[in-house]
Amino acid sequence: MGWDSVLKNIAIAVLTLSSLIIVGSAFAQSISKPSAPDLTAKIVGDTIEVTIKNQPLTSFENGSYPGLYYMFRFKDHYTEEGFWDYDPVYFVLPSTYGGYYKASDSDSTVVSLSLEGHHFPSGQIDIQAIALAGNQYPTNMQNGTVYGFDGVTSSWSNYQTLTIPASMEHKEIMLLVILIGTVIGVGLLVYFKKRHHARFNKLMK
Repeated sequence: MGWDSVLKNIAIAVLTLSSLIIVGSAFAQSISKPSAPDLTAKIVGDTIEVTIKNQPLTSFENGSYPGLYYMFRFKDHYTEEGFWDYDPVYFVLPSTYGGYYKASDSDSTVVSLSLEGHHFPSGQIDIQAIALAGNQYPTNMQNGTVYGFDGVTSSWSNYQTLTIPASMEHKEIMLLVILIGTVIGVGLLVYFKKRHHARFNKLMK
């Protein structure tokens, strides 16, 4: 590939990413900024169940309304502020892998966030939410898994601190013990199998 093609591809990538950030600026300016979400959260099984009180949005001049969406972030209680896990996961602000959580048509929205693959050494979880008013849209980036957003966002809500139930901690410990036991078992099996083969080869000589 020549330098002309490389530079062309770089330019296309920059323009695409830029469009994800600045697209619809005039549209966004016509939407009132939503308030920080009013939420309650609890741990249910292997998930965080979040309930958010939906808020009214200002209609457009044509009488239609922007969509209301939510995004979440959480971390171990004693982890520094800069190290949050986001759901959905950021791609390039304000785009994400997968879409944002759309508000329900009722007075409140309930969302379940998976804790699978996350670890909280302190046994406590801090969680926050942010509201987005506008519209999300699929892009052609990353095989169509990246969504852009055209609108405005609120500030982050006050965070809530959840305590992980002892039963969940014990489950994680048991899974770790099973994993370690499996690794040791496989290692011993391989060791004795090699030893057996070595003895057999020695007898055959």
